[in-house]
Amino acid sequence: MRNMRKLAVAAAALMAAAVLVTTLSAFVTESAAGGEGAPRICGLPFTGGIREKVSPVPGGPARAKEMAESVKAAAAAEAERAAREADPFWDRPQIDPESWEFILANPWHDIGGYTPELETLEGQRFDARIIGAMQAFSQAARDEGLSVFLSSGYRSYDEQSYLFRRKAAEYGEETAATIVARPGTSEHQTGLCCDITDRYYERKDRSLEETNLYQWMYEHCHEYGFILRFPEGKEDVTGIIYEPWHFRYVGEEAAAYIMEHDLTLEEFLDLYDKE
Repeated sequence: MRNMRKLAVAAAALMAAAVLVTTLSAFVTESAAGGEGAPRICGLPFTGGIREKVSPVPGGPARAKEMAESVKAAAAAEAERAAREADPFWDRPQIDPESWEFILANPWHDIGGYTPELETLEGQRFDARIIGAMQAFSQAARDEGLSVFLSSGYRSYDEQSYLFRRKAAEYGEETAATIVARPGTSEHQTGLCCDITDRYYERKDRSLEETNLYQWMYEHCHEYGFILRFPEGKEDVTGIIYEPWHFRYVGEEAAAYIMEHDLTLEEFLDLYDKE
């Protein structure tokens, strides 16, 4: 509510500036009938004694217009400053958080038996709607001389159940849930992500961040609509350990914003819950 009040104040300041611009423009204009530089109000020239007591703005109408525009710019700058103070993410992209590319699967959001329409690329299945983006992303890396291996794409609910049970038998359910998502809460079930590794670097651990492939993909993923889904230091937010191999599609505009502001998908979508 406090933020809304600040935004309302900023909007009021901007409106006041617009009114001032209109008033100044009407107050001082050129009038052939009243003489050069004669002041006017609402299109009518000053006459009589009142005219003698009011002086035109120095520089005439051009200067008045310049002053009005300056006031308007200052008010706009103040409104933007107030908006930034009220909401650090005021410039977030205008997206529909309910759109398919923002489906959220995590330990606190179970997507049940969700199954997208699938297509296959390089032996992996993906939501058919991201095939073009995934192909462009991987090809761009190859064009840089990097060795790209699409390690794991879509996994069904049943496939995830198998993987989770296997990991739980090894570490126990609580620890397993931080390594492998429980069925229904896996990003892989959305069909919008992929584990991407160097073809000659088979291990999936944090040392993968040292590869040229990861470093290039981290820097350029947003250009193709992808984000690093599970960044380091955000485990409490995502519920999953740092994975420098897991990239998720969200669309180019959202991806650029998320990566620039060091957000997780959860944090990004939370910006829209507060609107």
